[in-house]
Amino acid sequence: MHLLVVLALGSMAQAQRTDPVEFFETKVRPVLAKNCFSCHTQAKLGGLEMTSRDSLLKGGKSGPAINIERPEESLLLKAVRQTDDKLKMPPSGKLSDADIKSILAWISRGAVWPAAAKTQPEGYHITAEQRSWWAFQPVRRTDPPEVQDKAWAQTPVDRFLLAAMEKRGLRPVAQASRHDWIRRVAYDLTGLPPKPEDVDAFLRDRSKEAKAHVVDRLLASPQYGERWGRFWLDVARYSDDQLNSTQDEPYDNAFRYRDWVIQAFNDDMPYDVFVKAQLAGDQLPEKEKMIAGLGFYALSPQFQDDRVDVTGKAFLGLTVACATCHDHKFDPIPTRDYYAMLGVFTNTTLGEYPLAPEDVVQNYKKKKAAVDEEEKKLGKFLDEQAKELSEILANRTADYIRAARRIINEKADLKETASAAKLDAGTLERWRDYLSLPDHEHSFLKNWQDSRKFDEEAFQKTLLAVLAEWKDIEDKNYIRLGGSNARNDLASADLLSLPRDKWLLWRDIFSAQKFAKFDTGILYYKGAAIDRFLSGEWKSHLDYLRAELERRKKEVPERYPYYHIVEDKTKIRNERIHIRGSADNLGAEAPRAFLSILCDGPPKPFTHGSGRLELSEAITDPKNPLTARVIANRVWYQLFGAGIVRTLSNFGQLGEKPSHPELLDFLAARLVEHRWSLKALIRELTLTSAYDLGYSSDPKNFTEDPDNRLLWRANRRRLDIEALRDSLLAASGELDRKLGGPPVYLTSEGNTRRTVYGFVSRRKLDGTLSLFDFPNPNSTSELRIPTATPLQQLYFLNSKFLMDRAAALSTLLSRQSPDNTARIKHAYRLLFYREPDKAELEAGLAFLQSKDKSWPLYAQVLLSSNEFVFY
Repeated sequence: MHLLVVLALGSMAQAQRTDPVEFFETKVRPVLAKNCFSCHTQAKLGGLEMTSRDSLLKGGKSGPAINIERPEESLLLKAVRQTDDKLKMPPSGKLSDADIKSILAWISRGAVWPAAAKTQPEGYHITAEQRSWWAFQPVRRTDPPEVQDKAWAQTPVDRFLLAAMEKRGLRPVAQASRHDWIRRVAYDLTGLPPKPEDVDAFLRDRSKEAKAHVVDRLLASPQYGERWGRFWLDVARYSDDQLNSTQDEPYDNAFRYRDWVIQAFNDDMPYDVFVKAQLAGDQLPEKEKMIAGLGFYALSPQFQDDRVDVTGKAFLGLTVACATCHDHKFDPIPTRDYYAMLGVFTNTTLGEYPLAPEDVVQNYKKKKAAVDEEEKKLGKFLDEQAKELSEILANRTADYIRAARRIINEKADLKETASAAKLDAGTLERWRDYLSLPDHEHSFLKNWQDSRKFDEEAFQKTLLAVLAEWKDIEDKNYIRLGGSNARNDLASADLLSLPRDKWLLWRDIFSAQKFAKFDTGILYYKGAAIDRFLSGEWKSHLDYLRAELERRKKEVPERYPYYHIVEDKTKIRNERIHIRGSADNLGAEAPRAFLSILCDGPPKPFTHGSGRLELSEAITDPKNPLTARVIANRVWYQLFGAGIVRTLSNFGQLGEKPSHPELLDFLAARLVEHRWSLKALIRELTLTSAYDLGYSSDPKNFTEDPDNRLLWRANRRRLDIEALRDSLLAASGELDRKLGGPPVYLTSEGNTRRTVYGFVSRRKLDGTLSLFDFPNPNSTSELRIPTATPLQQLYFLNSKFLMDRAAALSTLLSRQSPDNTARIKHAYRLLFYREPDKAELEAGLAFLQSKDKSWPLYAQVLLSSNEFVFY
């Protein structure tokens, strides 16, 4: 049985984007609890106590365990990397690469280790003080306050904002120009620049309803769903492939969830229904319309705690996953609540919902099952022969090493050496190449070049012993998995493994996986490579299996379309609390239920299947103080550039308090009153005086409120990568506005579709997306963190994509304008919705006269300008 090891990527980047305490609680403490605490808390083995940051800085007999100034030199890192023969921890074997990266990222950020929370009484009692936290209070609909400048405060929202400003003696700056306003609202609602003719029409319309007409038109356009659907896909950690560190593994139909999200926004699906569909779409009345929403969980990275984490952060603004190993250190979330919620998801399994007639589905499955069976037979036969051959060859390891040493040290001829020693020349070549590597990751081949210091026979015995130990572990893991190697079971299982050095030796010699420059272990012959070792009935049987497989493949029709979904298991059981996060140390049962802090009295156990529907109803209950606040705050962030609560997915103690709590409650209440319509909320906010503010500064305001938390001016923002790429295509007249469909790699030649339809990979994110701050799809992302780097500027200078758009824009302008003056004016109207001033026109003409064929370069300058890139 081959176990798939899935590695988490980008820990350092994730750490920088995550609250340091939350990162420690979710990514580091569980690792330490499982592997270190049993020996280094009360026992203090080696003099090392691991109970706080200070205890790690103090260290044990070997010195400080962590080095804040030089994290890479930390003894803790050396121990878990097991690169030092005298310092290898934990004894059970090397940690995963993902865990080691998380520890390094944690130390690099200062090794934040929050102080222990007050000891809770037995049974965990939520105190009155904990319940008094603002986010757990019922949403209170308050009347907008009175203000002095009634002319400016045209809406209730404006009155809340202006009252806060007037209280501190501040005034909002002047309104934005109508030109700036329409560009702002077009980008905010559709992610695309307005067309010049739409700008002209708006500038001519002097009626009171002019802005409302623009907002209504944009909200009704299909591009609205593409823009706002992408915002949700960040939260949903959407990806078009699975997290696999060794090979590409795309989902067949992931795009159907993406298209469902976009359509849900275009249809203005009530937000409470939108939430329910993603948790329990298969159990709602309009099942056919809702079931695609289950992709929210079906397309997850499939980490053990991911679904609890994303549920808490996305819908409730709570870091529930911080209670994996212990009661939450800051928020009233006991460990039992974590496992109560986890039980909902561990009682589900991945599935599919076909979008084709039953006979089509059954015909495909029958033919595909026949192919799978033949592939299984062929794979099993080849694997058995490869393993048997590798063990046969391993019994002559000493001879192969001696022969390889002669070839390397004495420059002996390989074929002659193999023939004289009666060795397989191909295998000897592999040994030669392997021994010639500059370094080996294990320690078993030290001094192999020197026959006086290296005992080939002893190494051969060690190698065969490692192989025997691996076989024993494989058998035990098979029992732990109940005979399953399904992805869900692998992701949640706590499996045995060889110690680090032994595992690396086994991998290098016997495994079927790729390492260094080798496609497999050097004694493992994969696929057709094994043919030369087989003859007689074995070779005839292999030929038969291959021919039968090809015959079956030709009979398989094209696969039917389907939705990726989750569905309840047939046998439902509650989770038990994992003491210190260890599956081998189980505590009391945790009946499936909602969070205690959000319930009136003790949580009522879920009784309907896994409990997904009951969980969705608890989340969307209007009495729940969090759900409406969280989504209203997300909408505010997308329109104003900063949330009323700036930590969009954390309304707990470690999150920031709201700058305008009464306003947040007003918006949450309005959302529910308007039947959870996001379009209604967006419309109301975009027609406020606050949204209409200009970008100018004010010395007094800036001194009093430099972060603009009171919103006395508009926040100028850079286009995110989707809006930037789409704007470049729109400017050159190339943008393909087709809706939906399978993803296309952004690097594909001729791909002019909107960026939301580009292929998003968990394994290797597209370089341009990554360069411009696209979020890591392996975890839920509350916001984009904009950066300004030299590489981004180099993109505008050297990107082939941008230069191609500049060339296309030049061609477009040449067709529409007769001379350089007219073309420059047309370019400014197309890109900036204005006429160039005298200096700009003269500079453009001078540039175009200085070189041959300069229009593409000039167009590139315009497309790279701040006026184009910012709004």
